[in-house]
Amino acid sequence: MMDPTLAFLSGMGSHVSPRVRNWLALLFIMRLFAIIITAETIWEDDMQDLSCNSTQVGCRQQCYTELSPLSPFTLFTLQIVFLFTLSTTNFLYNRHSLRQAQDNFIQAANKTSWKIRFLNMLAKVLTEGIFLFLQHMLYPGLLRQHEFRCDITPCEEAVVCIMLKSQQKDAFVIFMYTCSFASVLIEVIEIYSSVGKVGLFKDAYEI
Repeated sequence: MMDPTLAFLSGMGSHVSPRVRNWLALLFIMRLFAIIITAETIWEDDMQDLSCNSTQVGCRQQCYTELSPLSPFTLFTLQIVFLFTLSTTNFLYNRHSLRQAQDNFIQAANKTSWKIRFLNMLAKVLTEGIFLFLQHMLYPGLLRQHEFRCDITPCEEAVVCIMLKSQQKDAFVIFMYTCSFASVLIEVIEIYSSVGKVGLFKDAYEI
C-alpha cells in the first residue's frame, strides 16, 4: 500500500516504484531541514555578514548587491516552494484519480492519467533544472567569492569586502546542489523507464 506521506513529499504517486518515492521524499526532507536550520544561523542576515573597509553610507549595501543580486539561500528556498507546489498538485490529482478508480473509470482514465503523471515528472525535472541554471548564471563558479574588490558608487576606490561565514554558506550551497542533481538524475531515469514501459505496453492503454 502506498504511503500518503511519502507520495506527498516525493510528489510521485503509485506510477513510480517505492524506491523512487523514498529517495525523492528523503532528498526533499533533507533540503527542507537544511533551509529551516540555516535560516536562523548562517543566513539570518546575509548582508550584515559582508564586511567592507569603508565607512561610506550605502557602500556595503551596493557592494552586497553587486556580489549577490539574489542570495543562494533565497534561490534555493524558492526552489523548495515550487517543488512543494508541484507535489501538492500531484498529490491532490492522485486522490482524485483514486476516486475515479472507485467509480470504475480506470480503463477510460489510464492513458490520460499516464500523460498527466508524465508531465508532472517532467515539470519536476524542469523546475530543478531551471533553478540550478539560475544559480549557475548568478554564480558561474558555483560558489560566491569570499573576498572581492568593490569599486562602484557611492564607495571609494579599491574597497575590499569579505563575506563572513563563507565556509558554512559554501557547505550549504554544495549540499543543496548535490540534492538537486541527485533528484534530477532519479527523475530523468524514472521518466526514461516510464516511457519505455508505455512503449512496450502501449496496447494496454488503447480503449
